[in-house]
Amino acid sequence: LLLLLSLLPVPCLSLSSCRSLDLEAARLKRIEAVRGQILSKLRLPEPPPEPGPARPVLPEEVRALYNSTRELLRQRERDRGHEDPQEYWAKELLRFPMESPGDGE
Repeated sequence: LLLLLSLLPVPCLSLSSCRSLDLEAARLKRIEAVRGQILSKLRLPEPPPEPGPARPVLPEEVRALYNSTRELLRQRERDRGHEDPQEYWAKELLRFPMESPGDGE
């Protein structure tokens, strides 16, 4: 009986030649593959360098013009908000007949 039990297929974990799957490593490989495909599509040998934090400095005249324009637009918006809604609509309708009823025949 012992001989029969030893012949039954049993998982032998200690003698396994399979490696365990590292999900994080697989994810990183997929990311690298996609990155390579994107670079290939763009015909770039490597990713472009990251832009630095340095922003171009605007001249003071341009900044002053921009700020004054923003302030003017805010002022116009405030003034427009104070209008009476009834001022928008016509007060009365005037009709001017150009021909008398019998002239067109």
